[in-house]
Amino acid sequence: MPLLTCPPRQTRQRPRLSLKALWVLASLLCAASGASAGGETIAVLSSGGSAYMEAFTAFQAAHGAEVRHYDASKGKPGVPPGTRTVVAFGTRAASQSYPAWVNVVYCMTPGVVLDPQGREGRTVRISVLPGFGLILAKLKELQPSLKRLRVFWMMQDFAPYVESAKTLGEEFDITVTPVKADGIAQLPGLLRRGMGEMDAFWLPPDPFLITNESLTILRDFSWANAIPFYAPTKGLTREGAAAAVGVSFADMGAAAAAAVKDLEAGGTPAPVIFPGKVELTLSAAAAKKFRLEFQPEALLRAGNLLP
Repeated sequence: MPLLTCPPRQTRQRPRLSLKALWVLASLLCAASGASAGGETIAVLSSGGSAYMEAFTAFQAAHGAEVRHYDASKGKPGVPPGTRTVVAFGTRAASQSYPAWVNVVYCMTPGVVLDPQGREGRTVRISVLPGFGLILAKLKELQPSLKRLRVFWMMQDFAPYVESAKTLGEEFDITVTPVKADGIAQLPGLLRRGMGEMDAFWLPPDPFLITNESLTILRDFSWANAIPFYAPTKGLTREGAAAAVGVSFADMGAAAAAAVKDLEAGGTPAPVIFPGKVELTLSAAAAKKFRLEFQPEALLRAGNLLP
């Protein structure tokens, strides 16, 4: 029987992609990977602490879409391909080295200002303070007789903010006098020189000025002389301040979301954004020391009331 032979198998040549086509394909895959891995916006938290989580939760709710977040306390966060904006919560997160082309929106960083030089992306800081006009309005509501307010500060980054207070004070018939201290040791003398020339004093969230030693000095002076001491954060009402007018962590997160939405829409948000809402905390015990009686309206508007 003759042997049957099969015809030789014909193999089809696969088309070879040019280098240009491969480059385009790789770019498309990277873009798709970036969109699925982190989208255009990611968040970096300084740690998993409750304050950062409160701000991030409010940010995500206001942003309206799920945003992947990283914990900077566990190592340097990676920035996925396709990322356009990084939202940093806290000083550690804001101080990371991010690619020059991404936008950086950062909050909860008192006394920290990032240098935008050399960056292609925009840099937007969410202030830990509201506009000073909102602070003055609340202080006038708490203390209608307020005519002379002194503002003590140390860190140079607060200079533009406290200097602007002088002009804003005129709108409320309040003479605002910024007083720069070069060290904690100067505080007692500066306070004594203000006797008879101030009805109250206020501090920004200045990390150089706010220490255990300075808070003791400020509390003892204000209580002994019945001169109200106003603070920027609610925690300081437990250290002797009559009231705190500041911005809640949630409102900082919401303000960051508004800035991100503006960037995503092609807008150009201001380099510094002052949240438009304030958080009022009152201390009944401290108010008694100053013979200060809070009006019922102020009590109703207070977010926190300490006995």
